[in-house]
Amino acid sequence: MLYIFYSLVGLLGIGLFITSYRFFRLSRSQANQISALQQQLAALCSAAVGSDERIVRFEQTLGKIREQQTSMNLGQPQLQSYEHAIRLARKGVDVNQLIDNCNLSEEEALLITRLHGAQRHSVTDLH
Repeated sequence: MLYIFYSLVGLLGIGLFITSYRFFRLSRSQANQISALQQQLAALCSAAVGSDERIVRFEQTLGKIREQQTSMNLGQPQLQSYEHAIRLARKGVDVNQLIDNCNLSEEEALLITRLHGAQRHSVTDLH
């Protein structure tokens, strides 16, 4: 009877040893997987930070391009206004009409009239 008891205790001990060894291996395997996942996560975070910096630089560049485009678009109607004012000045329109029709300042209208006005004499007219 004592022999059976020791045999059962021995088998139970062997069973516990095998089970604990399996848990030890499983634990070590999971620790290795966790370590690998932590390294991958660190690499992904590092790449994300680099991507964020590139996105910020891209957005800054895009903002500058938008500002330049806006300023170019704002300058375009002014250029057309000057061209229209030059055509009117060549036809003999006075300064006040240039100011009213082309939304020019008085100085701009005077300059265009002086440079392109119908009363301007060419070099050949002086001889």
